[in-house]
Amino acid sequence: MDKFFFHKENSVINEKLINSLLDRFDNIFNRDDYKTDHQNTRELNNESISKEPLFQSLLNQIHKKFETITNTPDLKFNKLWLVYSQSSSGDKSKLPYIPHIDKSRYLKAMIYLNDVSINNGPIHLGKVKDNIDIENIRINLPHNYKLKNLNVINDKNLEKDLTPMIGKAGDVIFFDTNTPHKAGNISEGYYRKVLRFDFERPSFPYKKNLLEKLFNKLRFDF
Repeated sequence: MDKFFFHKENSVINEKLINSLLDRFDNIFNRDDYKTDHQNTRELNNESISKEPLFQSLLNQIHKKFETITNTPDLKFNKLWLVYSQSSSGDKSKLPYIPHIDKSRYLKAMIYLNDVSINNGPIHLGKVKDNIDIENIRINLPHNYKLKNLNVINDKNLEKDLTPMIGKAGDVIFFDTNTPHKAGNISEGYYRKVLRFDFERPSFPYKKNLLEKLFNKLRFDF
């Protein structure tokens, strides 16, 4: 698998299933099920997705396809996010609207539930130059990396501008969070509904900082 992996596959989900997924998506938001700290996001873990036959069946399909595409037989499901994004007045010169990587590394599959043009704010993906060790940067990010924007990838380190991943309902974007990425700006009157499956791999190292180690020690001591 390429170290800056991303891949778009068209028409993975048929129209009938998309309509069923949209109905369940809207119902979950209307009922405030699976709430998170983010108003526009709902989260299902292994336990909760097992109670959602529609999403469980889709997970099985996406899981198998992802392992085939990446030739990695050890993907482990972590969570499913339902994300309903609309236009906002947030500062577009700051995260998540500028190129960055994530501290916790996942392989993600993002399913578009509606057509996504540039106005719908598609995710943008790209690559850094060959001399940039993105994995070393990631595993050495300190606990306060967000305050210092240490996960931001400067334009000078990018191979070229990030690519907006426009697509149709039913298309799926597969990507590694070590791939430089940024959120797209949603124009007034537009929206984006997506399902995002996150997968882990045992081979993805994660370097705990001292505060995290201390917290874990105290947690298990008590």
